[in-house]
Amino acid sequence: MSEQDIPVIAVVTFPAPADLDADALRALLEEAGPNYINISGLRRKYFLSGDGVGGGVYEWDNRQSADAFYDDAWYAFAREQFGATPEIVFYEAAAIADGVEHRLDIFLPKT
Repeated sequence: MSEQDIPVIAVVTFPAPADLDADALRALLEEAGPNYINISGLRRKYFLSGDGVGGGVYEWDNRQSADAFYDDAWYAFAREQFGATPEIVFYEAAAIADGVEHRLDIFLPKT
């Protein structure tokens, strides 16, 4: 199994406006959400909302797909949109336990 076969999780966080209420957040999600449906290599995105923090958890097919998405243009857009450079932490998904599909996928090679 190669690195191209290992899913990658990217956790992206940025400062969120203090005045972002539920209605404004819903409107933002309705506008931005569809943009993530057909991104090559993106399996799933969870939009995050917390006390003064926003962001997303992205599940990518592999690190190459993630790196292709988080390019200079993405960082420039994010800085303009959020007024700060988002922080990104990448993790390899050694396994995924899927409660909807009732299955476990392990991505580590057998030795």
